[in-house]
Amino acid sequence: MQGRETEIALINQLLDRIDQGGSSLVISGAPGIGKSALLEEAKSRARERGITVLGMTGVQAEVHIAFAGLEQALRPLMKQAKSLASGQRSALLTAFGMGNDAAASPDIWLVALATLALLTGGAGRKPFLLVADDAQWLDEASRSVLSFVSRRLSSDPIVLVLAVREGFELPFGDADTLRHIIPALGDADAERLLEIQAPGLSDDLRGRVLREAVGNPLALMELPSAIQAADDREARWLPLTERLERAFSSRLSELPSTTRTLLSVAAANDGASPHEIMRAGEVLLDQNIGVDAFAAAVSAKLIELNATEVRFRHPLVRSAIHQVTDLAERQRVHAALAAIIEDPDRRLWHRAAATIGPDDELAAEHDLLATRTRQRGCIAMVVEILQVAAKLSSTAGARRERLLKAAEFAADLGSPELVEHLLLGAEVDTSDRLSAARIGWCREISQPPIFNDPRKISALVGFSDHARAADAKDLAANLLWRAAQHCWWSNASSDVCAVVLAAASRLELPELDARSIAISAYTEPLRRGGDVYAKLKALSRRSIGNANIGRFLGSSANVIGAFDLGVSFLAESSAELRRQGRIGNLPRTLVAQAWAEREVGDWVGAMREAEEAVRLAEETGSGLWTAAATIMKAELAGMQGDLEQSEAHAAQAERLVLSTGAKFLLAQLQLARGVTAIGAGRYLEAFEHLRRLFAPADPAFNSRLQVFALADFVEAAVYSDQSQAARSVIDEIERVSAPKPVPWVETMLFYGNALIATEEDAERLFLQGLGPAAKNWPFLRGRLLLAYGVWLRRHRRPADARAPLRDARGIFDALGARPWSDRARVELRAAGETSLRRTERIWEKLTPQELHIAQLAAQGLSNKAIGAKLYLSHKTVGYHLQHIFSKTGITSRSSLGPILSTSP
Repeated sequence: MQGRETEIALINQLLDRIDQGGSSLVISGAPGIGKSALLEEAKSRARERGITVLGMTGVQAEVHIAFAGLEQALRPLMKQAKSLASGQRSALLTAFGMGNDAAASPDIWLVALATLALLTGGAGRKPFLLVADDAQWLDEASRSVLSFVSRRLSSDPIVLVLAVREGFELPFGDADTLRHIIPALGDADAERLLEIQAPGLSDDLRGRVLREAVGNPLALMELPSAIQAADDREARWLPLTERLERAFSSRLSELPSTTRTLLSVAAANDGASPHEIMRAGEVLLDQNIGVDAFAAAVSAKLIELNATEVRFRHPLVRSAIHQVTDLAERQRVHAALAAIIEDPDRRLWHRAAATIGPDDELAAEHDLLATRTRQRGCIAMVVEILQVAAKLSSTAGARRERLLKAAEFAADLGSPELVEHLLLGAEVDTSDRLSAARIGWCREISQPPIFNDPRKISALVGFSDHARAADAKDLAANLLWRAAQHCWWSNASSDVCAVVLAAASRLELPELDARSIAISAYTEPLRRGGDVYAKLKALSRRSIGNANIGRFLGSSANVIGAFDLGVSFLAESSAELRRQGRIGNLPRTLVAQAWAEREVGDWVGAMREAEEAVRLAEETGSGLWTAAATIMKAELAGMQGDLEQSEAHAAQAERLVLSTGAKFLLAQLQLARGVTAIGAGRYLEAFEHLRRLFAPADPAFNSRLQVFALADFVEAAVYSDQSQAARSVIDEIERVSAPKPVPWVETMLFYGNALIATEEDAERLFLQGLGPAAKNWPFLRGRLLLAYGVWLRRHRRPADARAPLRDARGIFDALGARPWSDRARVELRAAGETSLRRTERIWEKLTPQELHIAQLAAQGLSNKAIGAKLYLSHKTVGYHLQHIFSKTGITSRSSLGPILSTSP
């Protein structure tokens, strides 16, 4: 390829290293710059190396067909789909319209996981090159799947190359994805290419072509004949893309009328079958058409033809034909295609394109198409279909209903701009209270949950009342659940919380309804904690089986401090989300699960969940949950004594928090920094971090999170001579928690009161805090034991001090809480007992992800099953297992059990 040595070298480099692991490359450039030619060269070189080539091409006319591009690429591999796990196989077949329409809707990420499994399974036998040309015109579902796959190629012999037209910004891949912009040819290369393509040009014409082509290869090939054919002075000043379109369209007038008709059909069609195009042409012309009718277009170098496909030589040929075909003719073409296409979904699109004005029957058919598309798991396409149905509606009411449904789906996609566009078109009458409630819900869930405006709570309560009055009870409950969340996030006053609770009471939800429980937990976590705790305990004896309900219940347990209950609800929820492939909902559940695991003493599990939450949140574009998970990592690193790593995580999280404006996360960040400073023995610094949660004028102030800072704040205050501040906080939490706090809060209150108690009361309070409930909170129990041992030793009871100090050391050693382990050893030594240094366990050499993989492998899961759980390819799992074996010195999976016997 003339002048493309750099690009060819890049392709060769990727193909040469394919056996060492996969990679992704996105190439971009102007129309005609040589993207497609480069992809063809890549395919040729791949085949020479024995690499299997898979491909897809985006076409504007097909952008409405969900998974059309993906189906193109995977067609040669579909015989192997039977080897996929049943859930993945069902999702993929449903996405391609081959499954049962009555089946549950597959999440797009489960389709993506099935695609990854299919590709990596095939790549185990032979490497793959997967190319996507004109990726800007691939359907959104296919692009999302490709992006998912591209992030997981590091261990598999697969190279993915996408070509994207200049001016289209597509979010794709991650920081490791290679990106290359194809430049214009240099002067020397442009001159050589022009000489090859159009030898013998006069100097004037040669100079003009070089000036107007500005190094664009397609222009260098097409402009000479176009300029010679007609010296269009106006055309030379057009942008190059339009100039080239005009160059192609000028050839159309020279073609036979039948050929021109076939090209018009091909340009409008969302398929490439020559037979299909000819049949539609026959409908238009009312005559028999043979394949020879394409010959003139092939000779004019406008199309390429084989037995199964008509391909335009360049996308600009298609757009040129579109430009010269008037509206009436385009409608006739679509009508002809609708008449001969057998696939009902494709036929429906062409019928709509051929229709002017309302058509209620056609609109109703689009409603059914939206349902089928929803069952295939492509929500973005559902929105587009409902918009078409709205345009076809003959009444304002029908149009409004369809646009409201579209907005509800768009809200689930987290697309606030699209939601607003749809709501504006719906033109809802302000007197229609149910529609107003639906609009309020759409706007609420399409925005990141970070608002701190109490007026939002009042508005949500009002919408809920509208929905209740219209007997839309589920919508009303959802609106109140969201209002309750805002109460917790935004320091809402007790009066505002009372309004939410009163509205919930009017709704008369069942006593054990998950949303009802959550509303109580989030509005008054301390005052109503006991009642919520009892309901959660009753539900904990049941199988939930619903990921959303499990998350509601687990989060409710967390906010009242019932982490022992929350951890099981959240583990069940995340397992169900994994089974369904719902990656978009998994990060927030993993963050909550990590929070609960940290409190019940599974720090390894908490770090594992936090690490995965960061990875998945970054992939799905959720800055909020990336920040929350990073804060968790900062806190865990600090509690383990890794101060440098803790601050690195904290600084990263702070940048994310400030960009999202989520003040409740800023409060959680102060908690992480506070406990880290306590571990380092920097009590005054810890006090300064933690007091921010209690200062109303501080951005980190959060009345709902204050209880979670209680133990740390009191300890920091006592050891920095601020005992009165500690007393005030304890008094307030005791007042709000009356008459009976939940066990975790009660244990913290005993700890705090013991630290500031008089000599007569301290021991009683320590012992009460060390009651049966404390066993559920190992870190808190360890701190109670350590503080009690210190108290005993300093009251000249060293023999009595040794047992609690010894127990504290054991707990901290098991948790990996090195700063507290060291402190317990120092105190034991002062009490007359020496301690051996804590020895590192073998599994502690592993990263959280490696440990997770090792634990699953030790349970007997295959690499394929582990990959399905963690959204990795089986080869990536194998790669990690090799690292695990190397780090631990073992040589087989059977040896994993013994080395993991002491892990959480």
